[in-house]
Amino acid sequence: MQVGTERQAGSELHAWRQFLARSTLWLGVLLLGSAAVCWVAANWQDMTKVQRFAGLQGLLAVCVLAAAWAGLRLRGTPGVRRSIPGALLALAGILLGALLALLGQTYQTGADTWELFAWWAVLLLPWALAAGSQAVWLLWALVLNVATALWLGERAFDWWMIFGGPGASSLIMAALNLVLLLAWEVAARRWRASTLFGPRILAALTISVLVLSLMFGDYILLRGLGTANGVAWLAVTLGLGFYYQRGRRDLVILAMLAAGVICVSLRVVGEWLLRLEPGVWAALPLAALLMAEAVWAARWLRRLGAEPPAPVAAADAEPAAASAGNAVDPADAGAPVAQLASAPAQADPPWYVQCLLGLSAWLATLLLLVFVAFSGVITTEEGALVAGLVLCAAGVAVLRSDAGPFWRQCGTAMAFTGQILIIYGLSSSTSFTNACLFVLLMAAAVYALGPDAILRFLSGLLIALAAAGLIWRGLVPELMREDLLDAWLDFDLAQATFVWLPVAVAGAWATAVLFSLGHRLGGKRAHALQPLAWAFLLSVQGMVWLAGGISAQQLPAMWQLNPRTAVLVTAGALLPAAAALAVLWPRRHVLTAGVTWGVPLALLILALFWLPSPGVGFALAWLLLGFGLNQPRLAIFGVLSLLAYLGVYYYQLDVPLLQKALWLGGAAVLLFILRGLVWLVPRLMRTQAPAAHRPLPPVSGALRWRTLAILGGLALVLAVANGGIWQREKLLASGKVVILELAPVDPRSLMQGDYMALNFAASREVTRLRLGGTDQREGDSILGYEPDGYVMLARDERGVSQPLRIQPEVHPHSDAEIPLRYRVRNNGVRIVTNAYFFPEGQAERYQVARYGELRVADNGEALLVRMLGEDLQPL
Repeated sequence: MQVGTERQAGSELHAWRQFLARSTLWLGVLLLGSAAVCWVAANWQDMTKVQRFAGLQGLLAVCVLAAAWAGLRLRGTPGVRRSIPGALLALAGILLGALLALLGQTYQTGADTWELFAWWAVLLLPWALAAGSQAVWLLWALVLNVATALWLGERAFDWWMIFGGPGASSLIMAALNLVLLLAWEVAARRWRASTLFGPRILAALTISVLVLSLMFGDYILLRGLGTANGVAWLAVTLGLGFYYQRGRRDLVILAMLAAGVICVSLRVVGEWLLRLEPGVWAALPLAALLMAEAVWAARWLRRLGAEPPAPVAAADAEPAAASAGNAVDPADAGAPVAQLASAPAQADPPWYVQCLLGLSAWLATLLLLVFVAFSGVITTEEGALVAGLVLCAAGVAVLRSDAGPFWRQCGTAMAFTGQILIIYGLSSSTSFTNACLFVLLMAAAVYALGPDAILRFLSGLLIALAAAGLIWRGLVPELMREDLLDAWLDFDLAQATFVWLPVAVAGAWATAVLFSLGHRLGGKRAHALQPLAWAFLLSVQGMVWLAGGISAQQLPAMWQLNPRTAVLVTAGALLPAAAALAVLWPRRHVLTAGVTWGVPLALLILALFWLPSPGVGFALAWLLLGFGLNQPRLAIFGVLSLLAYLGVYYYQLDVPLLQKALWLGGAAVLLFILRGLVWLVPRLMRTQAPAAHRPLPPVSGALRWRTLAILGGLALVLAVANGGIWQREKLLASGKVVILELAPVDPRSLMQGDYMALNFAASREVTRLRLGGTDQREGDSILGYEPDGYVMLARDERGVSQPLRIQPEVHPHSDAEIPLRYRVRNNGVRIVTNAYFFPEGQAERYQVARYGELRVADNGEALLVRMLGEDLQPL
């Protein structure tokens, strides 16, 4: 490991302490927030309503009060005074969403899903304003986007009628994110907001929704560009292109805009070519056009990158201390934050240029495959094999020549297309094992001979796929070639645990070795290994989404069933500790023993928590390797993979939600303890001099305002939550009992757990009455009537309420009639709620439900209380 000679010896130790403090705190925040969501979704009935609400509100209040206290206590420490409160408020924001989900789950409110996210965004806004944290603002923007998307989804038919097509939804989503992007840029210039991630994420959302609407909308030729969506896309592309080239240069956003142009041109020019020459031959000039556009865009971006950027405000560059996040006190006054390893030589274009060229190569490959499939040039598998070998050889030859960038793109597309044709040619002519071996050798040969990073990356994906197939065959020897597709489609718990998890672990260790080996070798050899390492990395992330974790108690049983799988599963949990030791051991002379050995030992303890959730351990390994090997892209990928995995992990059914909550929460608590040790141990061991006691500066007006906003936001959240609880408890106590017939099914809800989707029989009768007494037929719309209304109910001889009539207001009605409010959503009638939440694992208990018991207030508002069986007895 190389350490710059211009730095102090203690600066690297300080940098590692900063990294450990930052990563333990934020990882603990994410895991504890995920644990709270899983705990709410588990719908644990062993706790009363009071215990659940008090526990969650208490935890939320502790986080908010701690954030307010930290902001005041750390006001004299630059770079820390906002980072720790920002992390705590981000956790409070996640807990706020869990509290709102618990409210809807407990009282079966039946509120529209978008309302939960809308209230979440409204109540989170004061904390976002007070925190000034990029993470909290991104959470708020994500919640607002989800609320808007859900709202549009429930009113898709309304927008279809009003605007004449579904493109209006894209316009609204793009406009929302464009406004957020402009607001972020203003904040960056005036209040020094970070521009590292926020603007790029918002720009990606803005561009992607417009591009997708043009690519897949029901347009004809150039007419699509003349619609509101086409005009909006042109305006956004030109406007953002001008600003991020001349105002504040951001080559990543410019690369996104170029990718959008390539995708839209694929649709527009493709339709035009098909009109001129109907047939598959249009795919060839279209592929050439896409590659030419990508080469031009890559040259443009590289030219801009070589030019000196325009002067920007200091706000656009986040200070080093703020970037480090939750820093500990400096070891030495003025000690810089070290760059832990020398950056690798940059021989290839920047990553965003490579992504642009990779997109072009993918699209061109697809077009070439379409041409081959439908042109009749190749009609047999043997012909595909021969053509694939020819294309591979031709593509490699072009790449090894002095051809220009356009022809190099052609060579990349030809070589990858040739590999796909070879795989097709082998599909029925050889065994599964032999096919995997041949693909592995073929892709390795192309990787070694083709001196192009993009082709090597694509070939690396094939190497990873073939290696996964060989491991799969080794773990499941009975797997035969003819049932391969069925084995992929017939996904179950055993396959997730005994196949995909070992495959993912093997790939993860190979990825870590490739990155570490490339850093150690350096020079051209490291440059040659990078595409393979990234190909393995992406493949592993796809596999771990399918993998099922196990707990430590299940390891002995797995050892008895399959020792190899047990060893591989354990190796996956130990990967973060091995990655930490790999990057810390070469620095043992400049680091303390506490850092060198303490970090791997702590990760060994945490390995118990990674067993049920292997993706968390993998993400932490990428974060450690990225920081230790000075590869920021790898560290960022680790953070993104963690966020994605936590979302996927929620829907994995092999581990119960309550166990997920316990494992994730336990890991979070341990991480918070480790965060405290990062601060405490250097002082106890006297490896860090205690900071000189200085009086805290006076509380500024801005800090006072932020503190009041934090506390005021907490008071608002508690008032709204407890006010809702009081109203619903009052309705449950005084509402009239109504029993309705229903028909359930069983999915899983976002954040609220297992539920059965309800369709009350009364809803069908209300729909019939809205249509004038006729049954609804396909294509009939009930949206032209008053959107909401009331149905009058009367009890039959069994006590089941039956609809009598509908009316727009709650009055008039007789004493024997019970008014019940209904809503029109998605061209259907919703009465009270469309879901009943029940504890995880009790689906069979509620499958026999035939009726729902409600409590209805005098104004027609109602809550679903419980499910009843055929005999009208509670389940």
